[in-house]
Amino acid sequence: MKVKSLIYILATAGLLVIGLNCGGPDRESAKKKGNVIPVRVMKVERGNIVKTLDYLGDIKGLKEIKIYSVLSAKLLKINHDVGSFVKAGDTIGIVDNDRLKQMVEQAEAALKSAKAQYKNVLTEWERIKNLYENNAISKSQYDAVNAQKETAEAGVRQAEANYKTALKQLKDSYLVSPINGIVSDRFYDVGDMCTPQMPVFTVVDMDTVKIEIQVPDNEVSLMKEGLEALISVDAYPATVFKGSVYKVYPTINPATRTTTVEIRIPNKNHLLKPGMFARVKVMVEKKNNVLVIPRKAILEKTELDLSSGEITTSRVKIDRYVFVVNGSVAHKRKIKTGIENDNFVEVTDGLKKGELFVVIGQQFVSDSSRVEIIE
Repeated sequence: MKVKSLIYILATAGLLVIGLNCGGPDRESAKKKGNVIPVRVMKVERGNIVKTLDYLGDIKGLKEIKIYSVLSAKLLKINHDVGSFVKAGDTIGIVDNDRLKQMVEQAEAALKSAKAQYKNVLTEWERIKNLYENNAISKSQYDAVNAQKETAEAGVRQAEANYKTALKQLKDSYLVSPINGIVSDRFYDVGDMCTPQMPVFTVVDMDTVKIEIQVPDNEVSLMKEGLEALISVDAYPATVFKGSVYKVYPTINPATRTTTVEIRIPNKNHLLKPGMFARVKVMVEKKNNVLVIPRKAILEKTELDLSSGEITTSRVKIDRYVFVVNGSVAHKRKIKTGIENDNFVEVTDGLKKGELFVVIGQQFVSDSSRVEIIE
């Protein structure tokens, strides 16, 4: 499934831009004009926000089956070449089987002969058995015919086994797809000698494809089966494909400190092809009806927290703030934030719905600066 555009914020009321165009003051126009700084503002509104995590991976077929010839024989015929759709049970190719067909005919004839011989012996055995039970013949005479019957029975069993073996070998000469899919590779041409060590064809199930992403151990707890994933590939830059987390592997690779997470994507039109490089966004958290502002409106101040008294135990402290406009004055306001994505940030404290905050020009504003809201 694909969507033509990707929206991470579904604002319930919308973010109201104060101004009629999207341009902003440049550095020259941002200079103070009589202690008044031109800015563009927005109104704080509630909306929905989704937190995403980004990963990279390669697209693979859901199933990728390599089909081998168990016989060392020349490739006789190709029924379905690369690019062809096949169903489970379809014969993709055939290796040379003329000798095997002769073996089947010989084994079938031998089986018929063995059964006919057994039938004759059985008729004689039943006659001798009746005479023996009526004390008309000796036990040695009965034993001799009974031995012939057992030998004939063994001959039938041996002939049946030979016939089944010949049929199995003939069946092995037909290279059959075990799944529905697309023939993606062929490794021999007609006339080439096939060997059991190298596949003849590869069949890929492309109706659904998968991506196995590597998730760092500190993010594994956020991965849950069923989470929505958004996939993009260079071949279709304007298209985003929808998938979901299918499986979270239970172990972590000690060498990379990552775990494998399998993403599955419906691929009915076969636009996504095995081997494509893909970018994956997993939507790990969503909040509705919260205060949301653009990331670009936020300024940050970073400093080293030495409250512990020791440089070795100090930590980096990052404060986030915006400028709130009241009348014609901008006030610096510290804020606390929640989840965020590439474009928007949830504000958990420091702002109220309906307040105006600076989105363009805040780099030139200081606390209590006089500002002019421009269009």
